Amino acid sequence: MFRRKKKPAREPPEVFGYDRDALVELVKRHYQLLVDMGHLHPEAVQGPPEPAGWSNAELNVDALQTLGRSETVIDLLRHLPYPRAGPPGSDAADDDAMVYYETMVRSYLRNKWQPEQDEDPNWHQLPFAMLGLGPFDKPVPPHIISLTHEEAEVGVIWVIDTERGCVYPQGDDYYLYDDAPPEAEEDKPWLGAKALSFKTFFDKMHDEISSLKLVPAPAAGNFGAAICAPKDAEAKAIKSLYREYGWPSAFRKEEFLRAAVPARAAIMNDQYDWSDED
Repeated sequence: MFRRKKKPAREPPEVFGYDRDALVELVKRHYQLLVDMGHLHPEAVQGPPEPAGWSNAELNVDALQTLGRSETVIDLLRHLPYPRAGPPGSDAADDDAMVYYETMVRSYLRNKWQPEQDEDPNWHQLPFAMLGLGPFDKPVPPHIISLTHEEAEVGVIWVIDTERGCVYPQGDDYYLYDDAPPEAEEDKPWLGAKALSFKTFFDKMHDEISSLKLVPAPAAGNFGAAICAPKDAEAKAIKSLYREYGWPSAFRKEEFLRAAVPARAAIMNDQYDWSDED
C-alpha cells in the first residue's frame, strides 16, 4: 500500500502595513547591531532630534518635494538615522556607511545630498537610476523611496513602499526573475523583487549578521569597514576573533577591535600590492 506524499506546508502570506515608528525602530535596531559589533563608530550614527525629527534645514525637503516624494515618505526620512562610515573629524566621516553586504546607506540630509546643485536644471526629470536613488529607469510613484545604494550590482537596495507597507529588496536573493508580474517589465520595475514585510526583511538581515553568516569587519589601514561574505579573504579570521572575544553573549568589543584591526590590515595588504613599481 502506497501512501501519498504530504505536500509541503505553504508559508502563510505576508501581512503588510505601514507603521512609521515600527519601521524606524527596525532600522535603528539594525544600525545598533553594527555599533555593538564594532562595525560602526557610535558617533558616526547621525540621529534625528526627538521627537520632531530632522528639520527642513537638515533634511533636504526641497529636493524631495521636487522629486515628487509624498509627505509620508518625507515624514519617514525625518525620523531615520543616517550613519556615516566614520566619526566626525575622521577621514571616513564624509563617506556612506556600509550597512549590509556591498550596501551603503542613502542619506537625504543636506550635508550629504544636494542634487539641486547639479549643472542640469532638469536634474529632477532624470530617472532614479541616474540619480543614484534606485535601479529604475521608469517613473517612481511618490510613496516609494530607497534607503540604500549598492556597489557593483551585488548589494541590496532597500526600496520602501509606504503605501503598501512593504519593502522590495533589489538584489539577487530577492528577484523574482521569470515569476515577476508583467508590470515589472512595463512600468513598475520594483515589482521584479519579492515584497516582504519590514519585520521579515530586517529580521533576516539581523540574523545573518548576528550569527556571523555575514561578518562585519572594522576599518583597517587603507580599508574601510566592510560586511564580508564567507568567500571574502578576511571573513574566516574576523569571524574567529568574534568568537574568541565572546560574541554574542559576552562580547569584549574593545579587545576584539585591538585584535581585529591589525589582523584585517595584514590579510588585506597581502591581497594588494601597494608598491609604486610598474
